[in-house]
Amino acid sequence: MIDPGWSAAVAFACVLVGDQVNRRLFGWLPDDPPRAGRKSHARPMTLAGALMAPAILLYCGLAELWLLAAAVAVVTAVGFEDDRRKELGDSLGESGLDWRWKALGLVAAAALVACEVAEPVTEPWLWSSLFALTFVITNAVNFLDNTDGVAAGIAGALLLLLGLGPLPPGPCQSVSLAAGFAALGFLPFNWPRPRVFLGDSGAYLLGICTSFAVAASAATELKWLLAATVPLADFTQVVLMRLWIGVPPWVGDRRHLTHIAQNLGLHRAAVAPVFAAIAVGTALIARVI
Repeated sequence: MIDPGWSAAVAFACVLVGDQVNRRLFGWLPDDPPRAGRKSHARPMTLAGALMAPAILLYCGLAELWLLAAAVAVVTAVGFEDDRRKELGDSLGESGLDWRWKALGLVAAAALVACEVAEPVTEPWLWSSLFALTFVITNAVNFLDNTDGVAAGIAGALLLLLGLGPLPPGPCQSVSLAAGFAALGFLPFNWPRPRVFLGDSGAYLLGICTSFAVAASAATELKWLLAATVPLADFTQVVLMRLWIGVPPWVGDRRHLTHIAQNLGLHRAAVAPVFAAIAVGTALIARVI
C-alpha cells in the first residue's frame, strides 16, 4: 500500500494542473459567478473540488473498497453537474441540477457507504442507521462550504483524526487518511486567499469520505458520533431556521454558524482554523471518554 500521505501531493498536483489547463487552455471547470446575497466574492471563482477525486479513488482502489469508490464517483459527478448548471443559471443562483436527481444520487451514495460498513441483510438496523447518518453528514459538510477553507479544513482534520484514532490499521484507515491528506492538498488553493472553491462536487466528495470515516468509527463505538458535532450542529440549526421562516432547506443563505461567527467579529480568514479546532476538540472528547 502506498503511504496515504502521498495523497496530499497527488491532490495538490491534480488541482494545480487542472486549474492551469482551465485558465490557460480551455475552460472545462464550472465557475461560481458573483451574485448578490450570500455570495461575497467579486469575480468568478473556479469550482475545482472534483480534482481531488483521482487521489481518493486511487486509494479506494488500492484498498479494494469498491463500494466507497462508487459512492465517491457518484457524488462527485452529481456535484459537478450541479455546479455546471448553476453557472448557467439565473442571477439569483436558484438553478442547478433538479433536486430529485441530486437526492437520488446522494441516497445511492449513502446506501453504498452503508453497505461498505454493515451488511444490510444481517444487520438491517445498523445498516439503516449508518445510511441515514451518511446522507446527513454528506449534506452537512456541503452546507459548511460557505466560507474559505471551512469545509476542507474540517473534513481534512476529522478524516486524519479518525484515521489515526478509532479506525484500526487496514483499508478503512488507509482511505480515511488518504482523503484527509487530499483535503490538506486542496486547502492552499482555498485558504486564506482563495484561488478556487470546492463547489458542490468537492464538498460532496469530502462529505461522503467524512461520513464513511464517522460511520466506520461509530459502528464499533457510538461515542465517535461526537466527531461530527460541528457539521451536524450547523446543519440542524440551519435547516430548522429555514423551515421556521418558510424557506426551502436547500436554498442557501447567510444563517450558518460560520456567518454568525463573522457577524460577531471573527475575521473571515480565522473562521476555518477556529471551526476546524472546534471540530477536532469535540472528536478528542470522544477519544478520552
